[in-house]
Amino acid sequence: MFKKIVSNLPFSPALIGQLGIYAKKIRKEKAVRRLTLAFVVLVLIVQAFIILQPPTPTDASSSSSSLQCVSTANSSCNVTKSETAVNTSQGFIDASKVIAKAGDQISYTITVRNPGSASISTALEDNLSDLIEYSTVIDNGGGTLNPTTGFLAWPNIQLNGGETQTRTFAIRLLDSIPSNAQGVNNTRSYDCIIANNFGDFININVDCPAPKIVEKITKELPKAGLIENLVFAFIILAASAYLSARSSQLEKETRIIRQNTNAGTI
Repeated sequence: MFKKIVSNLPFSPALIGQLGIYAKKIRKEKAVRRLTLAFVVLVLIVQAFIILQPPTPTDASSSSSSLQCVSTANSSCNVTKSETAVNTSQGFIDASKVIAKAGDQISYTITVRNPGSASISTALEDNLSDLIEYSTVIDNGGGTLNPTTGFLAWPNIQLNGGETQTRTFAIRLLDSIPSNAQGVNNTRSYDCIIANNFGDFININVDCPAPKIVEKITKELPKAGLIENLVFAFIILAASAYLSARSSQLEKETRIIRQNTNAGTI
């Protein structure tokens, strides 16, 4: 298009109008290609960051809670469990409905109920191993946290027939969310979700740093080696740089031709 307009310009000065339209098109292409080039450079920077500082492999235990109860009468021991969680830092709303950010405080309330008529004695504990990957317990609600196993346990409780008891504890997300890689054997470990299971499953999404987002994306892509990824990225970079430079050159040549045409030298 450019060569056709320029070659016919001396014979048809009216083509200067088409040259102006072409110049506007070139400016738009130049802007798009520069944006593409900047994006490719950003991708290379992120990839280099991941190579130099890869996430640390981890393998935490899965999150589960259990109750062990003993009936005081000759009847079955049946205790129902449930729990709720609210994000107190974001307006006391359901914590599972929002993304938890660094420094957020979340309050959990666990409930146990004896639906039977006989009195029972039961142990009460909750596995917080998944929660403490991204947070610390700031209020144990009268329980004792085992930092090794991640279990928060309370003294045995006595539940009369139909009685319900609750316990409340609170966590605070770390000021700097870890970028540790997902566990090898337990994919729920360091998966940007804090999960707790006490009768109800409560999964809360965590606002993880960029390396974790890239990790999630790369797990969904076809497997390729480091060399293949780098070669492909540099090919895209070279192509983007060439197209960007070519657009700049055409814009400059078009401007010179229009100036010479207006001056009467063409």
